[in-house]
Amino acid sequence: MREPSVKKELFWCDSCNIPLIGRRCGCGREARAIPLLEPYDLRPALRADCDLIQRLINERFGAVPLPDIILLNKTGGRDRSDLIIMNGSRFGWLLFDPVSRQFSLDIAVESLSYLLNYAADGIVNLDDHFDGDKKVRIGGKRFPLKESVREGTVIVRYRRKYGTGVVRDGHIRVKELVQVSRVNPPNPDWKKAIQQNEYHLKLMERDALRIIKKHKNDRPTANASFSGGKDSAAVLHLARKAGVDSAFFIDTGIELPETIQYIESQGVHIIRKAGDFFAAAEKAGPPGKDHRWCCKLLKLHPLRAYLSEIGPSVTFQGNRWYESWNRADLDETSQNPANPLQLNVSPIRNWRAFEVFLYLWWQNVPINPLYDMGLERIGCYLCPAMLESEYEQLRSLHPELTDRWDRFLIRWAEDHGLPDAYHTMGLWRWKALPPKMRELCREYEIPVNKDFTLRENQVQKKEEGMLTREKRNDESQERNTSAHFSETIRRDFPIIHDCIYLDSAAISLSPEPVVNAVVEFEHRYRSNVGRGIHRFTQIASQRYWHAHEKVARFIGGEEGTTVFTKNTTESINMVAHGLSWKPGDRVITTILEHHSNLLPWRALAEEGVELSVIGIRPDYSLDLKSLEEEIKKGARLAAITHASNAIGVVTPVKEIAKICRRYNTLLLIDAAQSIPHMPVNVGDIGCDFCCFSGHKMLAPTGTGVLWMREPIIEPMMLGGGMIEEVHRDGFVPIEGYQKYEAGTPNISGGIGLGVAVDYLNTIGMEQVRCYEEGLTTQLIKSLSQIEGVTVFAPTDSSYRIGVVSFSIKGLHPHEVAERLDHEYDILVRSGHHCCQPLMESLGLPNGTVRASLALYTTETEIDLLAAAVQEITRSL
Repeated sequence: MREPSVKKELFWCDSCNIPLIGRRCGCGREARAIPLLEPYDLRPALRADCDLIQRLINERFGAVPLPDIILLNKTGGRDRSDLIIMNGSRFGWLLFDPVSRQFSLDIAVESLSYLLNYAADGIVNLDDHFDGDKKVRIGGKRFPLKESVREGTVIVRYRRKYGTGVVRDGHIRVKELVQVSRVNPPNPDWKKAIQQNEYHLKLMERDALRIIKKHKNDRPTANASFSGGKDSAAVLHLARKAGVDSAFFIDTGIELPETIQYIESQGVHIIRKAGDFFAAAEKAGPPGKDHRWCCKLLKLHPLRAYLSEIGPSVTFQGNRWYESWNRADLDETSQNPANPLQLNVSPIRNWRAFEVFLYLWWQNVPINPLYDMGLERIGCYLCPAMLESEYEQLRSLHPELTDRWDRFLIRWAEDHGLPDAYHTMGLWRWKALPPKMRELCREYEIPVNKDFTLRENQVQKKEEGMLTREKRNDESQERNTSAHFSETIRRDFPIIHDCIYLDSAAISLSPEPVVNAVVEFEHRYRSNVGRGIHRFTQIASQRYWHAHEKVARFIGGEEGTTVFTKNTTESINMVAHGLSWKPGDRVITTILEHHSNLLPWRALAEEGVELSVIGIRPDYSLDLKSLEEEIKKGARLAAITHASNAIGVVTPVKEIAKICRRYNTLLLIDAAQSIPHMPVNVGDIGCDFCCFSGHKMLAPTGTGVLWMREPIIEPMMLGGGMIEEVHRDGFVPIEGYQKYEAGTPNISGGIGLGVAVDYLNTIGMEQVRCYEEGLTTQLIKSLSQIEGVTVFAPTDSSYRIGVVSFSIKGLHPHEVAERLDHEYDILVRSGHHCCQPLMESLGLPNGTVRASLALYTTETEIDLLAAAVQEITRSL
């Protein structure tokens, strides 16, 4: 973490009784350092803060006047936990309890030198509660009280010393006793503080202006990002001083009215292109601090659209080191990873909120009025990053807004079987609870799952609506199980946290164990396989051979020959080139095929081989009757896809195999889209060849498989690695898979393929199939309900995989895919999907948009895709 020069302490001039930015006060005196608490950010207590502190002090100790200058040092806790600094010392802590929904004050012993001048109440004289004259050691101990005392923080007096304590359940715990010297320091106002800090404020402004002027010409366009908060207000003022006049604000649609009015008064361009938050929330659920899907929908996508209009730009922003640990190492400039057109510059990154407010007051810059109303963080009124204490304040300020969100949270909790604390304690703000909230749940006996999500509670069912509640509970249990499954899996796929990846039919993502296996090969035993003697080659050969065995077991093909190839395409071509063809031979295939299972057979026409293509029915199922009629006429081979990569239909390959055996026809199945998503047993199916790709089943690219019941084809390639002996006049090929793997193979990829099989086996292909089937049904249902959207998918869930093609009336598929990427960070495929004959037969000359799922896809992602498609259709 970067260490700003004034990070861990605050300077204070005891003579003027004011906080300082630097070590020397404007009066000329050296300052005293006051240690701060993490995260070391402090800010002035504004009107609502002062009113709250005043009320709490008056309730405890009577009429105690407060100084005009009060600072708050944010600290860690369950919710609001601010260290109060007055008169150059720690006065106490301002706390909010998310359970009782109450604020409280806990005074520090340093406060007594000022507080005792005025306190009339809240003082406990321990001499009145102890018997006899025997001296008692007090510090840190808990004592019973003889008389009733109001619970909470108190001033403790014992003989000639004073201290602080807390009263609970008729007992008092004394924190500390000290000798107190009373003081009555001067009471300057913030105007005086600005005057005494003016030299340091000028230095800060000079440095910030230097940064802006240095970078304002780094891109063709320069602008300031304005959020309506104090930090962006400071940057906007600085940018305009440096000659940058353009500024923009993204209206998320769930901003507070005061913010919108404030923005309008500043002459800032307002971008109103955000999606419908509540429509998305109905599908995706409430966003969380660890699940901020809303930022993409409401901010990043509109920003990307705006940048696409204005072109490359340098944007000055108000991000600061002290705001969060994520920003603690923020550089002066940073390329926006979500928007390559934007270079972000942070000219006040080393300022604390204290300096920001002083600067704004010094320059007479208007500030969002919400700060004076008690909000410390300005943003969307239902942002999960907001404290519950702030949200409680909003309930008073804008009940018309919070009531809607409260109703939604209550209904969501009921529908998903979540405890009342989900709403009443603000636990909705996290998907997986952090340690401090897990501790709260333990304290109040709220069940939490092993993955730190809230456990479904058992709600007593009322007779009225019992069936509805039972249905809701069943759906909730199903969703909770699915969520747990996907979240556990997703930990192994770090790449998916940057976007919503729905293109697994083209290439799947690889989990960490597969990636690690490839890296381990390169780092620890990189060597060729074969007849080497040394240890590296022995390890590599053993693991590469073992990967073949793993794959064979995975598909139930131990009795056949399992050959590693580059991909499905190469596997099919090996069969096409390896069988001895003669004029008059026939090959039967279907309109569903990928080009890789069509073109190799068409190429055999030069050898006199005929090709017949079987069509499909209106429900997208294969026309088995026509298939059998063609095979019955005589066919050397039937080459059939197991599952369509374009429309997801699953063909009945087991039934097709019976037909092929009946007429003595070889059967090749293209299992590229089936093996990653369902249990496949080639022995049970009865096929002769099975071809599939590793890169579609979590394995590295450049890996594929050709399984043969009998090794009846000739090798397509000859060379090293596939021979037993070579003589001047001939050679003897080696038996087994090596015969078909001439040359140095993709060793690390093959080993990674074996690890991918291990990974899938650990999960269980039945579970993968069941999980993906539910997601696919959910997606088809959601898309089918959107006006203007046509879905091309089988209706029977048992005859489809997680490949869903659709189109939007009036839009080219490429345009839809581009908008989903640029505006919503959703990655899908568009076009013909290497199945152009199929697309033409369906009357789709431009193809479709294809969303393809995998075991790491979540329900939330499916819901967000549907919400994005709906937004796109509304824009037409």
